[in-house]
Amino acid sequence: MKVEVIRVGMFQTNCYLVYNEAEMVIIDPGASFKKIDEAIQKHENVEVVAILLTHGHFDHIGAADKLKEKYDCPIIASREDEKILRNQKNNYLAGFSASVESEIKWIEDDEINLGSIQVKVLFTPGHSAGSVMYIIDGKLFSGDTLFKLSVGRTDLYSGNVHKLKESLQLLHNLDRNMIVYPGHEDSTTVGFELDYNPYI
Repeated sequence: MKVEVIRVGMFQTNCYLVYNEAEMVIIDPGASFKKIDEAIQKHENVEVVAILLTHGHFDHIGAADKLKEKYDCPIIASREDEKILRNQKNNYLAGFSASVESEIKWIEDDEINLGSIQVKVLFTPGHSAGSVMYIIDGKLFSGDTLFKLSVGRTDLYSGNVHKLKESLQLLHNLDRNMIVYPGHEDSTTVGFELDYNPYI
């Protein structure tokens, strides 16, 4: 399974294309439909099977509707973030806001089968009530729950610092060598964060 990162929008959100020879998932298409679409088009004969959202904040969802419309694939997210995903008033920061108007397929289990792509869901409230992390092919896509040497803020709608601290304890159950692909900035590993991240 290969991973391609596309940094999009004013907040340089990491949008990830995760794919094999036949199928692809898009994680957190925060903005720049054209930029993301051009990257997808380079992978001929690869079908987009889903858009996965790690949480509902505007800088992670901006291109979701257009990508769903073009590729006719489900948008998958946690129902706990419905009030953010559907309401721009709850999804506002520094003059920016967004919402998802398309149908959303709410996560119902901790495993999602998307053709040949198997997704493990970790429910990690804290940055937002519906924040999740995804494990695909032994790689962790942490959204804004975990960054390299940092964690996501908890002062936005439905954030909770105590729940975030609890959620981060799930890292102790993971392979220390697992690569972490966060919602912003550079990748890291589970072991590095357990050893050096001051918030864990």
